[in-house]
Amino acid sequence: MLCGRLSGMDELPYFCGKDCGGDACPLLAEIENGRVIGMRHNPAAGRWIRACGKGMREGQVHHSPHRILTPLIRNGPRGSGSFKQASWDEALSLIAERLGEINARGAKTLCISSAGATGAVHNTEVLSRRFFNCVGGGVFVSGSYSNNAAHYALSRMFGGSLGESGFDAETIAWSNLIVLWGANPLEARLGAELPARLVEAARRKVRIIVIDPRNSPSARALGAEWVAIKPATDSVLAYAILHEMLHHPDFDMEYVQKRADGFEKLAAFVEGQNDGVPKSPQWAEYICGVPAGSIRSLAALWFEARPVMLIPGYSIQRTRYGEEPFRLMAALQLASRNSGLRGASTGSLNNRLPGVRVAKMPDLSDRANTPSVPVLRWPDAVLEPERHGTGPIEAIYAAGSNFLIQGADVRKNMRAFERVSFSVCHELFLTPTARWSDVVLPAADAFEKADIGIPWAGRYVLYRPRIFEPRGLARSDYSIFAELAERMGAVDRFSEGKSEDEWLEQFIRASEIPDPEEFRKTGIYIAGGEPRAGLEGFFSDPERNPLATATGRIIFESPLWEKSPPWTEELGPKEPSSAPGRKEEAPEDPVFQLLTCKVSRFVHSQRGAWPESTRGARIHMNPEDMRQLGLQDRQAIELRNARGNLQGRTHADSGLRQGVLWTEEGLWDPPVNILTDTEGTAESASCIMHGIEVRLRPIPQESSGHS
Repeated sequence: MLCGRLSGMDELPYFCGKDCGGDACPLLAEIENGRVIGMRHNPAAGRWIRACGKGMREGQVHHSPHRILTPLIRNGPRGSGSFKQASWDEALSLIAERLGEINARGAKTLCISSAGATGAVHNTEVLSRRFFNCVGGGVFVSGSYSNNAAHYALSRMFGGSLGESGFDAETIAWSNLIVLWGANPLEARLGAELPARLVEAARRKVRIIVIDPRNSPSARALGAEWVAIKPATDSVLAYAILHEMLHHPDFDMEYVQKRADGFEKLAAFVEGQNDGVPKSPQWAEYICGVPAGSIRSLAALWFEARPVMLIPGYSIQRTRYGEEPFRLMAALQLASRNSGLRGASTGSLNNRLPGVRVAKMPDLSDRANTPSVPVLRWPDAVLEPERHGTGPIEAIYAAGSNFLIQGADVRKNMRAFERVSFSVCHELFLTPTARWSDVVLPAADAFEKADIGIPWAGRYVLYRPRIFEPRGLARSDYSIFAELAERMGAVDRFSEGKSEDEWLEQFIRASEIPDPEEFRKTGIYIAGGEPRAGLEGFFSDPERNPLATATGRIIFESPLWEKSPPWTEELGPKEPSSAPGRKEEAPEDPVFQLLTCKVSRFVHSQRGAWPESTRGARIHMNPEDMRQLGLQDRQAIELRNARGNLQGRTHADSGLRQGVLWTEEGLWDPPVNILTDTEGTAESASCIMHGIEVRLRPIPQESSGHS
């Protein structure tokens, strides 16, 4: 049903509001007779800020016949997908009663909500936290699956100045060399503006180098030079480049020492003063697979081609020592005096810059006194609460997330859902997490909610009106939580007497947007200002512009620099520890390193509108590996490690280093996280989802699935 008096043909501003690396991309929805008939770029956004193909398919999601349109209550075994339809009164009464009973017993509800929907008002993670903080508290997850290890390292290096360490995408116009290190930004987006700026740089013949185990879609589209590194050895290559930089005639230790503390320890480690092993290109070649001559050339380029735009991707920190690569990204930029230059980067995450000032929903958290667990270990908190200090957890509540398969160790996640006495999920589609829940509530989609779009990166914000009334019995997450809060005696604190539309108007008035009516009309406000290089003032004059750290400078420290040999064995990929009852693999099965890659067509596991896309793993292999093993294209194979096994079909891929496989993350059946574990990275317990050691064997008969 159309909202207001909208009828006939119209175009309205729209953004998806998905946690995809764009978060708010400017679109116009073409509406005719109550249906979305097309999506196109919003011209008010100009040339550079662009949506991706996922946004262009949003109408298909809205009108999908597979959407959940009524509350569901489980009437079969968990995971069976057997539910009965229920009224809102029945579903909400059940939830309020069960959560109240759990609170009364002194037990906890684990909130595993995430930003399945983003925005100033309708951010699902924020609304979930706000609700539980109003009704007696819960246990929350800390960090993210996206960039937790990177954030851990960078926040300790840049302190309170981390939020100024990124770069504006438009500064790429000044770059002489672009290095995409594990980054695939045309597919795994890092903001809505960066892809167009990179394409323009390629058109101008700026040299682009991609360091990655696969020749990614971004690398191919940009005509980049491919450095085919072994998975999980990015730190080794970075050490070797830094080793060369330390001996380069343009290296200036005095310059570095004025801007960093602890760099001398890193330099001593790289020179081999600790362990007698210089981290030279010759040393690195065998470990990371990049020829020593290429490493020397890269190090020289870093000085010769200034400004160098180094863009690290999230993949390099999803490994056992995932914190280390981001320390080294910052070290390379500092040592080569690229940091602070327009057209270069600090080596930090690109979006760490202030955006447009806009108010947004507070979650009411008292973080100092709120129990939380690392997001990777949420199932461990359910199964072993005493180890995590949470107290007993008797319920799981999920809104805007599909953690059952997006989280590591799917088997353990299932055991966690089996352990609790109650579980709730807000969803558009019957995802694996929804199938394992006791109550599933139909959530409104982006066409059915008005909001302000806050982008992943950039100095702009978007507006989206409510275009349609919710389909069926669907409701917005705000509406669901407000009614639950009312039933649990906390509505005044949750809503503060405001509807979602009143919150939206309050946030617009409290923002820096100068003309709210123009903002609503065009759907976008773009702030002006000079293009920003991260921490430009600090790097040009560190005494006058100190960082918000204990010393006013970048702080370099790492537990790896104190390790004794043979520590290098620990930097590579590691097979997950043994699982109970799992037999060792046959020694003749060859070992490969598996990458789990994001693909452009979907936001992680948000695939419910296209059920066929949720099934069937394509396992990409180098053709020479296939030839040596006697495998044919599209042949059934099985990957196995101590955690489980995954079956799929081969897909010949010449843009992949030998010894490496990749398959897309986000599949429902089989879920690749059947092969990962919750041990996490060494320092921050962040996810390890790249460089996973697996054994491969052909499957003689037609079969697919996992165990």
